[in-house]
Amino acid sequence: MKPIKFGTDGWRGVIADDFTFERAGVVCQAIGEYLYEEGMAEKGVAIGYDNRFGAEEFALLAATMLTRQGIRVRLSASNCPTPVISYITKYDGMGGGVMITASHNPSAYNGIKFKPWYGGSAPPSATARFEARANELLGNFDVDAVRALGPDEALLTREDFVPAFIKHVLTFVNTEAIRAASPRILIDPLYGSSIGVLDRALREIGCTVQMMHNERNPGFGGLHPEPIALNLGPFLQAIQSMDVDGGVASDGDGDRLAAATEDGVYLSPHHVFALLLMHLAEDLGLRGGVVKTVSTTTMIDQLATRYSLPLFETPIGFKYIGQLMMEQDIMIGGEESGGIGFRGHIPERDATLIALYLVEMMVMRRTTFAGLLAQLLEVVGEHAYHRIDVLLTKPVTSEQFATLRAGLPAVIAHKAISEVSEKDGLKLIFTDGSWLLLRASGTEPLLRVYSEAADLNTVTALLDAGLELAATVGIERLNH
Repeated sequence: MKPIKFGTDGWRGVIADDFTFERAGVVCQAIGEYLYEEGMAEKGVAIGYDNRFGAEEFALLAATMLTRQGIRVRLSASNCPTPVISYITKYDGMGGGVMITASHNPSAYNGIKFKPWYGGSAPPSATARFEARANELLGNFDVDAVRALGPDEALLTREDFVPAFIKHVLTFVNTEAIRAASPRILIDPLYGSSIGVLDRALREIGCTVQMMHNERNPGFGGLHPEPIALNLGPFLQAIQSMDVDGGVASDGDGDRLAAATEDGVYLSPHHVFALLLMHLAEDLGLRGGVVKTVSTTTMIDQLATRYSLPLFETPIGFKYIGQLMMEQDIMIGGEESGGIGFRGHIPERDATLIALYLVEMMVMRRTTFAGLLAQLLEVVGEHAYHRIDVLLTKPVTSEQFATLRAGLPAVIAHKAISEVSEKDGLKLIFTDGSWLLLRASGTEPLLRVYSEAADLNTVTALLDAGLELAATVGIERLNH
C-alpha cells in the first residue's frame, strides 16, 4: 500500500482503500504529537467534518486519538464547511483545527486537513512531519485499541460552531442595504457542507433563497463536487427557469465558489475574483495588496494596475496566498480553482464570504449577476481560459523540463514569447498578453496545461502547441 502523503492542502485517499481507520488514526496521532512538540496542545483542537460517507465516524476517531493524548477537543455538532473550522481555530485561540474532508474530490475519497493556530493551511514543514511520523506508526500502533476506548469525554465538548461564524462573516457586508433590496439567489452546494451555512447567511440578511442539491448525499448524487462548468450542467440549466438575480455554487467543503448569471451563463472563478476586486476597490474604496497564483487570469493584473494596487504572484496552492496574507497588507487573494480570501477574515478561502460580497456588489450597483459580468467585460475586455489534464506514460522529470526550457523557440502558435516564468512549472507569456503554462503533478504521471487569450480558438491553439512542445522532450501522453 502506498505511503501516507500530504498534498497542497491535506491528505486524502480512497475510502476503505488507503483512507482507513488505521491510517487516519496514525495521522491524528502524529498531529497530536506535533501539537505537543510545538507547545500548542494545551490550547486544544477544533474538529469538523463534511458530508462524505463515514465522516462523523472519522471525526470521532480524530477526537478519540487526540483526547487520549490529553488534548482538549471541541467537536462540531454537525457537518460544516472547512472555513468554519479555520475561523474557530483562529478566533477562539485553538492550537489547531482538524477537518475531515476530501474537499472537491469525488465521493470515493475522504481526507484530513490540518489548520494551525492561525486558521490557514499547514506549512510543508508541518505536513512533512505528519507524513514521516504517520508512516513510521503504520503497523506499529494499535489504533483499534485506542478507538475501542472511545474519546475521553472529560476532554470533549460537542458544539455548534455555525452561529458564531455567520455572525462574523456578516460583519463584512452592508446587511441593511442587502435586506432592503431583497435579492433572489439560487444556491447549489453540490450536496456539500455549505448546506445550512451559505443559505442561512443569505437568508439572515433578507435574501430570497432557492436551493438545489441541498440534502445529505454521500455519493453527491453522482455529481463531482467541484464548482466548474463541466460539473454544473443541472445548475446552469435550472437557473434559466427561475425568477432569480443570479446563482452561486460551492464545492464539497465550502471553501470554493463559482457563480452563474440569471440566464445561465457560467461565471468562472476568474470572473468572480475579478468582480470582487472591482467591488472592494471601486464600491468600497478599499486599498491593499492583491495576490494571485500563476494559473489565474490576467484580468487581475489589469485591475490591479487600474487601481494602482500592489500585485503578488505565487505558485499554485492557497497555502502560498495565505502565507502572504499573514505577512503583507493583502486586501484579496485568489486562485483559478475558486478559492478567494479576504483581509480581516481568515488566511484561507471561504465560499460564504465570497457569495456575500458578490450579493453586496450586485445590490450596490443595482443590477443582476448578468449586469455585473457586462460591467466587468467593459473594463477588462474578453478573456478565454481553459485547462487540460493529460495522463502520461510516466511522471515528468526535472531534466525534461530543463531541456524544454533551454530549447524554447522564440515563437509558439504564431505568438512571440516576451517572458518566461518558472515560478511553478513553465509559463510562457506572449507579447499580446496571452499565456501558456505547463505544470507537472508532483505525485502522479500527469501534465496540466493552462492557457488564457482573447478568444477560445487561440486558447485551443496554444494548448495544442504546449502538448507538442512537451512531446519534443519525451513527455508522452497515455493512449495518445
